[in-house]
Amino acid sequence: MYRRNLLNETDRLNALKKLVHDLAEARPGRAVSVLSRDPLTGSFHGLPGDRRFDFPGMDFLDRTDPLIGRLFAGEESVQREGTGGTWETVFPIFVNGYIDHVLMIKGENMSDSDCRLIGAYCGQTALILETLAMHVNLNRKIERLASLVSLVDDLSIEQNYRNLLQTMLDRSTELLLAEQGSIMLIEKETDQLLLEVSKGARQERDKLVRISRGVGIAGGVAASGEPLLVEDIEHDSRVGRRNQEKYKSASFVSVPLKIGHRVVGVMNFNDKRTGELFDDVDLSLAQTCASHAALVLDRKQIYEQTEKLTQQATIDDLTGLLNRGYLLRRLTEELARSDRYAKMMSLVMLDIDGFKTINDQFGHARGDLVLRRIAEVMTNAVRSIDIVGRYGGDEFLIVLPETDTFFAAHMAERVRSNVEKAFISRETTDRIVNKVTSSIGIATFPSHGTSPEVLIANADKALYRAKAGGKNQVVVY
Repeated sequence: MYRRNLLNETDRLNALKKLVHDLAEARPGRAVSVLSRDPLTGSFHGLPGDRRFDFPGMDFLDRTDPLIGRLFAGEESVQREGTGGTWETVFPIFVNGYIDHVLMIKGENMSDSDCRLIGAYCGQTALILETLAMHVNLNRKIERLASLVSLVDDLSIEQNYRNLLQTMLDRSTELLLAEQGSIMLIEKETDQLLLEVSKGARQERDKLVRISRGVGIAGGVAASGEPLLVEDIEHDSRVGRRNQEKYKSASFVSVPLKIGHRVVGVMNFNDKRTGELFDDVDLSLAQTCASHAALVLDRKQIYEQTEKLTQQATIDDLTGLLNRGYLLRRLTEELARSDRYAKMMSLVMLDIDGFKTINDQFGHARGDLVLRRIAEVMTNAVRSIDIVGRYGGDEFLIVLPETDTFFAAHMAERVRSNVEKAFISRETTDRIVNKVTSSIGIATFPSHGTSPEVLIANADKALYRAKAGGKNQVVVY
């Protein structure tokens, strides 16, 4: 049976469609699609019922297509120019070491940074799919090991990270009747096992313990990815070492924590309370505990990485403000809310006076400092409900919910004044440029427009009048 059948089909499709939806939202103007590999033909086909894309040729890729060949050859993303100057970019989605799906994006040529960001998002989706497959397998084990249900219930992503690990270990040692245990996780920076939590009076709680992969018992399990059950450490040919005084029994179990094929850590169990040796039943139970622990750790990592990627998709890297795409989305949402509740809303557009001259005279690095300083000034000048973003280049937008023209002009004047004051440096060593001013245009809903496009256009016209009238001033449309 083809291994994809292990996945819950609905969850699999939802994960892939979420990838398409998120990227389509983050990359407006580009067509996005996910294609899944047919196990019989090796070709890739669009998701059932997915008609989000407007470009032809996004619902099928033959296995002989050069794009597919380059992905299987190990390239992280592949681009080529199609008809009419439209570029095709394809990313692999690996599931347990296989390219089960590919992400296709059509539109403008993509930068290396965009490719890396989207490739990382594909990697997170792949982890979700691997987790789904693991979850199905774990459910089968749960049917045979009902005692593990309480363990699953306690392992919540909302817990403190260290408490989460300790809960995993405490419940697992209880199930194995072990007096001592530990969880060691692989540190990405060093590729070493680091002792995270332990249980048992003899464990060295305050000592930082690091073990290189392949060294010692836990290091060997991490390197091989295979579990280790030992009845007598001193007479087992695989180990053949003297039992340490801190352990009452020479029998132990050490199992890898795995996410897919990746070993992310090791769980160790020592000293059975009954005085008996650990056996194959204990080994099977330990592996199941490790699988649950790895599943929860993976979910936590996915949550954190997804949060980080979401921030990267909505925040302008230079200024820390909302980027253009997300800013326009928030503007559209606020307009809809203002229309629904018959509230006024104002839009402020700010442009730096003579910014090209600043770049030419002081260099782009100083120009970037100016942009960051102005972003800081704007953020400090607005209310918590206001929305500030970088519209592009040296232009910024401020969305002012429930704000009429009079108050918007008052707030804009405060921003203009604060921008001018921000660049009067008292210490010459801190001086960015000699002088910076800004021109500001204002448009208000509904009197100056009822759509994002019209409001932006009219605010821009007011801004142009401010420039033409001598700059460093606020003009209402």
